[in-house]
Amino acid sequence: MNTTMTDRNSSESHATPAMERMRYARRFCRTTALVAVMMLLNAVIWPSWAVAVEVERQKEAQAQASWEARHQSLEQVLLGIRQEARDGRSMMADTLAEQNQGFLGKARSLFGIEQAPAEALPRLQWLSQRAANLHEQALASFDETEAHLRKKDLPRRILDRNDRAREEYQQAYATMRETLDQALDSGSLEEQEEAMAALVDFMDRFTLDKPRDPFDPNKLPWRTPDPDKTPTPARSAEALSQRTGLPLFEQGLELASLNNNAALSVAPGAPTDEALAATLDAPKTPAIQAKAAELDHDPVRIYQWVRNNIEFIPSYGSIQGAEYTLELGKGNAFDTASLLIALLRASDIPARYAMGTVRIPADQVMNWVGGVNVPSAAGNLMGQGGIPNTGLARGGQISHFELEHIWVEAWIDFHPSRGADHRTGDTWVPMDASFKQYQYSEGMDLQDQVPFDAEGLARTIEQESTINEEEGWVQGVPGTAIEERLEDYRAELQAYIDNQAPEATVGEVLGTKTIKDVIHQQLTASLPYDLVTRQLTTSELSDSVRWKFRYRLHTSTNGYKGSELLTIEEPTVALAGKSLSLSFSPATQEDEDTLASYLPDADEDGELDPGELPDTLPGHLINLKARFSIGSETVANPEQELAMGSGLASEMGYWQPGRGWDTSENKPIAGEFRALALDLQGISGPAAEKLQTDLETTQAKLEDEEYSGLTKQQLVGDMLYSTILSYFALNDIQDRLSERLALSVGYRAPSYGIFKTSLQPQYWFGMPRDVKASGLTMDVDHMTSIRVDKNNDRGRWVALNRAQGARMSAMEHLVPEEMYTTEANSANGISAIKALKIASSEGQKIWTINKINMEYALPALNVSDAVEMDIRNSVYAGKEVTAHEAAVNLAGKPFFGYMVVDPETGAGAYLIESGENGGVLEFSLIFALFVFAFFLSVMLITSSGWLILAGIVSFVWNVMNFVSWVDGLKSSETKADFSSNNFTAMGGLVMGLLASYLSGGAAAVLWFGDFMAYFLGMI
Repeated sequence: MNTTMTDRNSSESHATPAMERMRYARRFCRTTALVAVMMLLNAVIWPSWAVAVEVERQKEAQAQASWEARHQSLEQVLLGIRQEARDGRSMMADTLAEQNQGFLGKARSLFGIEQAPAEALPRLQWLSQRAANLHEQALASFDETEAHLRKKDLPRRILDRNDRAREEYQQAYATMRETLDQALDSGSLEEQEEAMAALVDFMDRFTLDKPRDPFDPNKLPWRTPDPDKTPTPARSAEALSQRTGLPLFEQGLELASLNNNAALSVAPGAPTDEALAATLDAPKTPAIQAKAAELDHDPVRIYQWVRNNIEFIPSYGSIQGAEYTLELGKGNAFDTASLLIALLRASDIPARYAMGTVRIPADQVMNWVGGVNVPSAAGNLMGQGGIPNTGLARGGQISHFELEHIWVEAWIDFHPSRGADHRTGDTWVPMDASFKQYQYSEGMDLQDQVPFDAEGLARTIEQESTINEEEGWVQGVPGTAIEERLEDYRAELQAYIDNQAPEATVGEVLGTKTIKDVIHQQLTASLPYDLVTRQLTTSELSDSVRWKFRYRLHTSTNGYKGSELLTIEEPTVALAGKSLSLSFSPATQEDEDTLASYLPDADEDGELDPGELPDTLPGHLINLKARFSIGSETVANPEQELAMGSGLASEMGYWQPGRGWDTSENKPIAGEFRALALDLQGISGPAAEKLQTDLETTQAKLEDEEYSGLTKQQLVGDMLYSTILSYFALNDIQDRLSERLALSVGYRAPSYGIFKTSLQPQYWFGMPRDVKASGLTMDVDHMTSIRVDKNNDRGRWVALNRAQGARMSAMEHLVPEEMYTTEANSANGISAIKALKIASSEGQKIWTINKINMEYALPALNVSDAVEMDIRNSVYAGKEVTAHEAAVNLAGKPFFGYMVVDPETGAGAYLIESGENGGVLEFSLIFALFVFAFFLSVMLITSSGWLILAGIVSFVWNVMNFVSWVDGLKSSETKADFSSNNFTAMGGLVMGLLASYLSGGAAAVLWFGDFMAYFLGMI
């Protein structure tokens, strides 16, 4: 028995070392596996979780710091209180609605149990404290203003304004403070919501910030008219008379032989005095009389000169009249008829308008409207221009067009010389100087001879850019490479032209369009087309066929229209070639003296130091009166006084025959100077030359110190007007060039735009306390063209409209920069296109936003609520928005640009909005913690035994963590990008702690140190 026992113990003693080694090996393998797993989890999951927390914390800190930076002055704090009150009220109302539902809500209501107030509103509390601090400064500023007024010995009336302003401010502040304290100190949610509603209602009574021009995505400012809105031509004289306002007449028989159709005779009888009178559309100006004398007052020469020299524009209605048509060298049928009538009447030849529906072969119409290749393009172009027309098909093809048209009848000595020897008139003879045919030359075949490698450029962009088609953004577009490729292509084109035809003109390169002259010694007795309706005649056009322009100005209360200050409504014929302006002047001598008191005193030489000019002016002390001018003539000067900096509301636009009013709204500020230019159908050379002469005359007077007689229009208005006029003139030229290259036909339709001085008021409870200048602004609210592809290809037409819109946007900053840059100072302009270009060069993502991606694109944009609303409304309206991520900085100011484009037509709005400066992510804390982790790893490596291995492993995974952290920072987009990893990351954290426990010893310290580094970075 003992022997047996001894043998068993002996056997176990031999087996023990082997089992221990196996157990040790399993434990080592388990520990190694856990370490390996945790290294993997730590490298892949843990960094994203830590980065998510750290980035989110940094974002929140940055957002709070940025928000606090925006709310430093009193006017900003008041605006912030209103916004926070609105948000708080909405949140409380939603909470009450949710909690009052269900069994508990009904029970609470039954027993009259009130809900606890909402959690503290930290931002509103911060604003409350900030307002209290600024309130004392505000009261001190009123005292400073009073001291200034007394020092300058200004009248009691101005001092009273300051006293009233101080009293009104104190009363408003006290009411706001009481209501705000109630909202912050309420004992229940119901009371808090009620107090917050009262605070919102009170703050909504006041204008607190500069009103923003409204934007309607369904009325994009840069567009082509819809041809479907043009009616079909009248089929009877009665219908035509009702539409145009032209009179009917009793049909005569004695002159029926002069018409193409005996049933369509001219009005009988000899002319009356009205047929020789000057009218609005056909005046007898010096220029008209000079041209008539140049043509020897000969009716044949007059008719043929107009017909052979005035280019036809396919639009409808009297737009620019006789004199401007003479200056411009082109016009529609109404304007051409007016010019012909004016020249005839200036030659003592009776003349009148005649109108009817006519039928013309389709091929002649295609040539007449601009040389299109298919009848549908001709009909489209006339429809855009407002000409009622319809195509007549024969054999499945459009063979003729019927359209409403206007021409001239002149009382000519027709028998027997047929007008060649005009002495005493005896017959009404029809003359149509607008209908003509053209000779077109194709120009150089540049597209085939010097092809542009568009596919190569597209490949370059695709290779060097990051394009996310699923989300709808592009990043890193190689702007320099694109510019270099375009410049190379320009050089290739130039080299080809220089080699082939070094003396070629622009027309020879791009193609020409010349009128086929008709030279006869006599007049014909009929029109060159068929009449469909009996014609109407009149000595003067009615308002029903005249385009009109209207400008209205109202006071404004918190963005809403108030009382009317002025209304200007004139036919565009009366405004052609004239500058329009809205300006303001001191209401009284006292106001002028108050304004002058804030200007620095002149030195002994009478010079002012620009550096001493004040940054702001006290708007509430200075009353102004509005003034609207046409040219140098003031046409409206209402008596109502306005405080400088007051917000106003304006509406302007065109009335078009057959379509009615098309207007846009703006929000002027009292004190701004707004120069308004009309581009009716092009800018004439003589009008531009006259403006240049006026500017040179003013400059000479200033240089000679001859200040007497100089007006505000000469000193400010002409320069501002020349800027917006130059914008239109340059775009008109570039439109024609690009249309020829794109095989399109286009014409300018009536457009308008503003170039203005901009004021930035600072409002205290609706009072413009301080007003400062914020630069010059171009605002083109209505830029319209009639344009078609020659083959009526809709895709190419849309692409050209988009390209034209982008170029016109770029010109909004290029033209002012060119106008105001000097050798000593460079002017910096901004436009939507320039803002997008700057953002792209900075590496920002450029988003294309539509209904598919809007909900995750908008959170990626750092934009104001107003811009976000514009984007949402535009997308809901079926438009496409292009925007960059955050504001760009130009000359120390933030700007945000975005484009709203109709994908169906290429029409667009190219908008600019001031944005907030974004900050860079702070790296200091988390980087320091990584340094600590690396230091711990190095300390382990310098130890002994297996700690060396642990140190190496820790160093490796910390390197991997660091790389993952940096990569996470680069790829982070929104909070949602990180939140999805949080659950997995927490699992990794639990496993990491378990591995630390199982590893024991120094490894546990290592895991704990690594965790603490991330944890400290998180908090």
